[in-house]
Amino acid sequence: MSDNKPATQIIAELEEALYTGLTNSDADALGKIMSEELVYVHSQGIAETKFENLTGQRSGLYVHGPITQRGGKTKIFGDVAVTSGVIDMVDLAHGPKITLHLQETLVWTKEADGWRLLLRHATRAPA
Repeated sequence: MSDNKPATQIIAELEEALYTGLTNSDADALGKIMSEELVYVHSQGIAETKFENLTGQRSGLYVHGPITQRGGKTKIFGDVAVTSGVIDMVDLAHGPKITLHLQETLVWTKEADGWRLLLRHATRAPA
C-alpha cells in the first residue's frame, strides 16, 4: 500500500483485506497484515496471539461467510489508527449459519514496513 495515500484510505484498504482474508480463511494474507504483537479478541472474550489466530484459520476452526462493515469510523493518531464500528459476520464453523452483529474495534500501528493490525476486539452488539 502506497504511503502517498491518506492513512485513512490505507486503513480502509487493509480492513477490506482483513475481512476478505477472514472470509476466505486465507492465513497467509492475514499474516501479512497482522503485527507480530497482535492481540485478537473474539466476541466470546477469547484472546489470541497472531500465531494462535492463524493456526485456527489454517485448521478450519474459523469459517466465515460474508463480513459487512456498518458505519465504521477511523481516527488517526500519528502512527496509530483506531477504527470502531459494527460489523455483521456470518459464522459457518459452529453448526447452522448464524449472523453475528459485533461492535468491533481495530487498532492499527505503523511499523517499519507499513500499517499492521495490532488489536482486534469484538463484542456482541444489538441487531
